[in-house]
Amino acid sequence: MSAAHNASYLSRIKPGWKFGSLLVLSIGLYLISSWQVLLVAFILSVALLASARVDLKQLRAPLISIVIILGVVFILLGIQTNWLNAVSSVLRLLTMCLLAYSVSLSTRFSEMLELFQQVASPIRVVGGNPDQVALALSMTIRFIPELKKVYNEVREAQHARGLANNPLAVTVPLVIRSLKIADETAEALDARGFDSAPANH
Repeated sequence: MSAAHNASYLSRIKPGWKFGSLLVLSIGLYLISSWQVLLVAFILSVALLASARVDLKQLRAPLISIVIILGVVFILLGIQTNWLNAVSSVLRLLTMCLLAYSVSLSTRFSEMLELFQQVASPIRVVGGNPDQVALALSMTIRFIPELKKVYNEVREAQHARGLANNPLAVTVPLVIRSLKIADETAEALDARGFDSAPANH
């Protein structure tokens, strides 16, 4: 899910402010125990995501996955504790996910990379390379939804062939396509002269 063409007001906010706010809000959500307050926070997170002008088609698959997972969490927590606690936990997690989507989908990859480079800069004192750390974090955020998309495409294709219940039929094409993406990314980095050696500053 790319933010390259996002033109919402969120895309004009500095990445540091967005990720910092996301961190503070995530911590704050865990300090709230009232399900009514968490419900209000959830509604606000939906409004924020809607205002981010993202392509809702891109969010359909991940949101369905999240709802399924949280549905299971809700049932398990409801049985093990109580249903109000389950409601609070699910609202909290879902709100955090929507806030994270709002931030990541309104932030360009290059902006994430620059922010993570600044955050990781102290590791230079121990001989680390902040550029590598920043690139790894940025690419993780970028490619997790990309690999999810590839998985869904492969599974749908194999389902059409009547092979959806065959793990090997899904795994092999997924691995091949993932390796292809990795190879293309490596070539792109090489073309841009990315230096894998620790930076000397």
